[in-house]
Amino acid sequence: MKTYTRGGTGEIQTREGSHTYPGNPWPAGRFPKQISLGDGSSVLLRRLEHGDEGSLLAFFQAIPEGERFFLKDDVTSPAVIRHWFANQERAFGLVAVDSGRIVAEAALVRRRGQARAHLADARMVVAKEWRNCGLGTALLSALCDVARDSGLNGVLCEAVEDKQAEALAAADSLGFVRLGRIYGGAIDPKGCLHDVILLVMPLRRWRRASEY
Repeated sequence: MKTYTRGGTGEIQTREGSHTYPGNPWPAGRFPKQISLGDGSSVLLRRLEHGDEGSLLAFFQAIPEGERFFLKDDVTSPAVIRHWFANQERAFGLVAVDSGRIVAEAALVRRRGQARAHLADARMVVAKEWRNCGLGTALLSALCDVARDSGLNGVLCEAVEDKQAEALAAADSLGFVRLGRIYGGAIDPKGCLHDVILLVMPLRRWRRASEY
């Protein structure tokens, strides 16, 4: 049985048997792992690690500019990438690797403040040639497993409805609940408005779905 406690210094500690992870809310042990995809291919899922900065930047630079525009961060900025690597206690980064090349990136980002620290936001980006084979769904599923094992209560995500359809389809297929729609929640470079869909996975539900 796992227990989750906060130490006197404010550290989050996870215990399962004799294992303790002081100062790091993310459990160890699930990664790396090789996964098979729907088209018969396979990729390695592993934690984002120091030394990946250049490969991650190259991955994002290869994503079409029209798609990058709708991401929350400027992922082609080396400073943004460095900030992610400096913030790994709050954010759990995961990459899919094929033949040494990053082909997808996903992350859980714990919400700020004690009142919201029981929730995390999920994000993921998949290279164009690796879409429609189940990789996005596998990444989001892996993030939910990590969130559950970390003692979180829920995983939140959002998607621009007509621009991030693959991410939305992955969340729907896993049973994420649609909380609502922000009409005109995103705007493109031409000034056209796009709706944003807000979703949540209550991890009590995820436990039931994954254990039975």
